[in-house]
Amino acid sequence: MMKILTIAFKDTLIRFRDRNAIILMLIVPIILSAIIGSAFGGFIQGGDAPFDQIPVLVVNQDEGELGDEFLSILQSDDLESLLDVQIQEDVVAVRETVQLGDARAAIIIPANFSQSINEPTEGDQQAIVQFYADPSATLTPNIVRSITVQILNGFNTAGIATAVTFEQLFMTDPVAASAQLENVTPLFDTAISENLASATTQPRLNRIAVGETEAETDISPFAFFAPSMGLLFLMFSMMDGTRSILDEEKEGTLGRLMSTPISYREILIGKIGGVFLTGVLQFFIFVIASRLLFNLNWGNSIVGLILMTVTMVLALTSLGAFIAAFARDLNQANILGTIVTLIFAALGGNFVPAQNFPPWLEQLSKITITRWGLDGFTDLTIRRLGVESIYLEASVLFGLCVLFLILAMTQFQRRVVK
Repeated sequence: MMKILTIAFKDTLIRFRDRNAIILMLIVPIILSAIIGSAFGGFIQGGDAPFDQIPVLVVNQDEGELGDEFLSILQSDDLESLLDVQIQEDVVAVRETVQLGDARAAIIIPANFSQSINEPTEGDQQAIVQFYADPSATLTPNIVRSITVQILNGFNTAGIATAVTFEQLFMTDPVAASAQLENVTPLFDTAISENLASATTQPRLNRIAVGETEAETDISPFAFFAPSMGLLFLMFSMMDGTRSILDEEKEGTLGRLMSTPISYREILIGKIGGVFLTGVLQFFIFVIASRLLFNLNWGNSIVGLILMTVTMVLALTSLGAFIAAFARDLNQANILGTIVTLIFAALGGNFVPAQNFPPWLEQLSKITITRWGLDGFTDLTIRRLGVESIYLEASVLFGLCVLFLILAMTQFQRRVVK
């Protein structure tokens, strides 16, 4: 074990002493993240959300008063700077408008909205508020959806509170309860106001406070482009690192290592382990730098961040080892590594979020390591989810690591043990 660690640490130190490697691993992704993030967001630390008012179409089919109440909350002063609410009548036209991208979202309030809250029932009588999102947009529909959910939660909470209050009142004093039935609407409005107070002043998506001087967490393009650029150049460095095995084979140093009392497995694992250690250090340095330079919050789960980083580096390292093992020589490994890196970056969503791809291409992108890595980091940085949200991505990445590593070690054995 000590022999493996010695080889791994030696290779890691060599790479971090290489000025060109430092530029490729750290400086270039930071610069690109700054350029692309600033171009799409216009801010690095704090500031307003990187978009104008979000166009939202609303069709109010409700026959009662609560539909108007829903609409008034969307048009309130607290949301005025965030939402551009446009009242419509034609549901079909509204759907087409959103599908064409002329509006970011649409909300359809059903005809039985007020009745379903005032007289809760089960089954088909429940009111369903329909939400439509622009398929080409990523952030803004999520904001509108979050606000809509919080408003609905406020209505549901108020309805339950009112129903429970009158149920208890009927059980204790039916006469008094009957006399108060005419005051149900004022009581319900009071409950609505109390339960929606936080929702109207602080509609949240991933703990983003709207209308406050300083938001807890910005909806920043850096939350997507920083991990994207970090993973792209991590993939470049992992491919380059594993190709060093072929470089040593060409120079004859690998053969001399084989003549020592160290087994070929220890040498190969040490070499691949050095690439893995380099990748982990590279990405964590990038995380710290992006936090300091861009004020990028990498999420609320340190465990999740560590798990995603480790499994992502493992998968990319094993992929690089797989390509190096099956390439005829160093030149072919360089070509194949570059091709795979660029295809994985484009197909995996490093340049454009994969959710914006056509459905068939979006499904195809799941064959790439970068897609699973970006999905995991998006859950952490944009959605602010916990470690349990990235178990699937981490499991897939670890599975790919095991597969590529077994194939690579088998092929390397055939090459070095003759």
